[in-house]
Amino acid sequence: MVDIILTAIVVLVIVTVIYRVVPHRDLGAKKPMLAFFPKYRNQVANPDSDDQIEQTMGSLGFKKSKSKGGLTEYSRGSVIGDLSIKLSKVKVTFHPVSNGKLPFAVEAAWVVAFDTGDHWQFTKELGDKLERG
Repeated sequence: MVDIILTAIVVLVIVTVIYRVVPHRDLGAKKPMLAFFPKYRNQVANPDSDDQIEQTMGSLGFKKSKSKGGLTEYSRGSVIGDLSIKLSKVKVTFHPVSNGKLPFAVEAAWVVAFDTGDHWQFTKELGDKLERG
């Protein structure tokens, strides 16, 4: 029994480390059927104000969790949610504006080994919503 628990802990640590070091992927045009270690980056036209970003994120259930050095992080959900991106803990990080574009990254706040395109779909929809204002 102890061997099973130790093995599970080691596997969890390995998956967590891999998820943390794997770089964000560009969003791409096609939703993947299965993605391992889903972390995406996207960019949108710079919104009119930071308030617009905060209102958009608030409407999606996100709360600002950190703002430092030009990076602003929002998060929502629970680590003990479920596999759906609507309930799992998600982190969105906005980077400083570059060439008139606002880059942002979406990832699980803890770890996700794979998903069926939910993170991609959410990243796409968030970008669309930010551009519409």
